[in-house]
Parts: sequence; C-alpha cells; structure tokens
Amino acid sequence: MKDLVYLSRSFVEFGPFTKKEIIDFQKRGLIADTDYLRDEGSDNWLHCQEWLTIVPMPAPKLVKKPAAKEAPAKAPAAKKAKKAA
Repeated sequence: MKDLVYLSRSFVEFGPFTKKEIIDFQKRGLIADTDYLRDEGSDNWLHCQEWLTIVPMPAPKLVKKPAAKEAPAKAPAAKKAKKAA
C-alpha cells in the first residue's frame, strides 16, 4: 500500500499511518519541525514540511448551512400615555 507513511522523530520510527492521519497530526500541531516522513516502500526520508507540500491535500468538505431564520417582526412601540395637565 502506497498510502501508508512512516514518521521519524529523534531517530525513532513510528507508523505506519495513513496520509490522512499525518495531515490531521499536522493540523493538530503534533508534527514537530524536526520530524521526517517517508512513504511506505520508499527509503527516502523527507523533512515534514517538504513532505506536506508535495502531498495532495484533500478538498475541504463544504457544509451547507441552513438558511437564516428571519427575526420575528417587532411589535410597534407602545405609545406613551399623555399626561393630563
């Protein structure tokens, strides 16, 4: 499987992880600037920032928001009672 990735931190290898998991780790701040990544079946380790720039990012999911509800019409302001003189 080419979709699996290994992470190296301080010369210790972790994984395999899916590319989606690695991207999620990066979004959550779990990828350190000193980490290296390699695709399964490859012997080439890439710096995490380089790896993240060449991996195709998944398209963001568009979430349709429900139409805003109209605010109920306000009741007309009550007329102040005239004071009798």
